Amino acid sequence: MTVLGTRDPFGFQRLYYRPADGACADGCLPLAHASMAPDIPAIQGYLGDRRLPGRTVLRGLRAVPPGHSLVRTGQGLSLQPAPATPAPEGDLAGLLRASLARALDSGKRVALALSGGLDSALLLALLGDLGARVPAYILATGMPGYCEREAALDMAGRLGASVRIVPVGAADFVAALPEAARRVEEPMFNLHPVAKLLLARAMAADGIEIALSGDGADQVLRRDVSANYLPLCKALFDAAGVALLPPFLDPAVVSRLVALPPDPDKHCLRELGAGLGLPLRLVRGPKRSRLAPALDLSTVFDAGGVPALAAALGLPAPALRDGRERVLWATLSITLEHLQP
Repeated sequence: MTVLGTRDPFGFQRLYYRPADGACADGCLPLAHASMAPDIPAIQGYLGDRRLPGRTVLRGLRAVPPGHSLVRTGQGLSLQPAPATPAPEGDLAGLLRASLARALDSGKRVALALSGGLDSALLLALLGDLGARVPAYILATGMPGYCEREAALDMAGRLGASVRIVPVGAADFVAALPEAARRVEEPMFNLHPVAKLLLARAMAADGIEIALSGDGADQVLRRDVSANYLPLCKALFDAAGVALLPPFLDPAVVSRLVALPPDPDKHCLRELGAGLGLPLRLVRGPKRSRLAPALDLSTVFDAGGVPALAAALGLPAPALRDGRERVLWATLSITLEHLQP
């Protein structure tokens, strides 16, 4: 038996393969070719938010599920659950500090992606415990209901962090959407992941090589293995040449968290935050969803071509009445064009 590749438990690292010959890659494009037909049931799953595990938009490509290995035996290819890693010694705060310390000791320029939420605030506080002075990058969109500038600035001020504000607007999100879709290689239902690309570009322009972030805490504590967001984040930072290293996805941290009962309200992190002196709005406040508002995509997407695309796929033509549907069809169009030149 030969292990061709193993995907981490929550799918942060993408791993695709071609069943015809077992070739593997961390992106679809190296494995795709023009003769591959679209996978209609998989596309319907993306469009209807009923993703089919292990499927991609192309029939000849598959994704290794999170927490599985692709192996070759005398009988051919198969998927096998990867062995679980025993929970390590040490408390959660210590394991997070150790993960942060490894990034700091890499000799590379490190920054923190700081939002207005609990997870990145915890990391900022733990960096302070380590005596580290890394810059905190804050994306300021100015969009009502979708800008965490003030909350993030408040936290940076409380903890004495240096700040780099990255101002972006609706036009920046729209202009970056085609590149984001080509890098993600799957339909997206909202523009929120594009924020990762915009932030990563700003970091890269400043010479940052490693980005720390609070990504992954929600997924690990909910046991969400859908891989519908985390691999997108990594792919978009990779696109800018910045390595995304979320400490909540560090193998030792993951093993410690999954040894606990599922904790969707993140009580363990709230308790840790209270011990670090984080404000009550974070340690007791509700979790807030962060989705980008609907934007005009007409400069990057010709909606007039959607009926023909739907017909070619044998699907009903969408009405495109809401932002979610427009983003899905725009990113589907870009993805198929990218993978089937």
